[in-house]
Amino acid sequence: MFLKQKYLLILGRIYFLIKKKRLRKNINMKLKKFEVNFQGHFLKGDKGGGICETVFLHGAGQSSRKRFEKLRESLNKKGFSSLGFDFIGHGETGGEMTNTSLHLRTKQAMSVIDGHSSQTLNLIGSSMSAYTAIKLTEIFNVENLVLMVPGIYTPKAYNVNFGSSFSEIIRVPNSWQDSDAFEILKKFKGNLLILAAQNDHVIPLRLLTMLFDSAMNANSKKLHIIQDAEHRSLFPNEGDFELAVNMIHNIFSLK
Repeated sequence: MFLKQKYLLILGRIYFLIKKKRLRKNINMKLKKFEVNFQGHFLKGDKGGGICETVFLHGAGQSSRKRFEKLRESLNKKGFSSLGFDFIGHGETGGEMTNTSLHLRTKQAMSVIDGHSSQTLNLIGSSMSAYTAIKLTEIFNVENLVLMVPGIYTPKAYNVNFGSSFSEIIRVPNSWQDSDAFEILKKFKGNLLILAAQNDHVIPLRLLTMLFDSAMNANSKKLHIIQDAEHRSLFPNEGDFELAVNMIHNIFSLK
């Protein structure tokens, strides 16, 4: 009996060491760079492993995929490797934003996903790309949708290149209220998480509640407003960041 118990303990220890080694390997997984040819531009990105289910979409302005490095690393430690890339006019991809539009951003994301990601997705879209992520739910099987400080837009702006004409359209007060994002989210049947900032001077609270309410057929949905956060500083405290990571992990783990 003693020998049997000792044998089982040894087997258990071996299993633990193997599992720990595999977990450490996953945590330390290096990102592999890639590029996708899109209408004469090379979209630069990186991914953990082969085919990734989780795709990050960065916002506008000076943003790039680097903004997600810490979040991607934290999710990777929880077993979710991911893919990120720079839209035209951003980061390593470079180019001029005036040569692209909301519509072309959707097309860029489609090209990257088709080449390097699974057709069943976890999508994380920030600011402008929250709208891109919503549009992609019409094209791909999106199981989990995370919208961070989400911006949405009137259809009148969708095909207009970024620049003065685009800015003129979206600066009309409440232009976002006729966005197609609301109708699209009505059809979404996956899990939705909206991470918003309490002191966001870009995204009005009314927009957030309308997005949340429109997802009437979602499997689950949650709107989390982070206290003392701002549009460009969503996680003022480490605790806010860790809570968001756990929320994302939890919806990714839903069946």
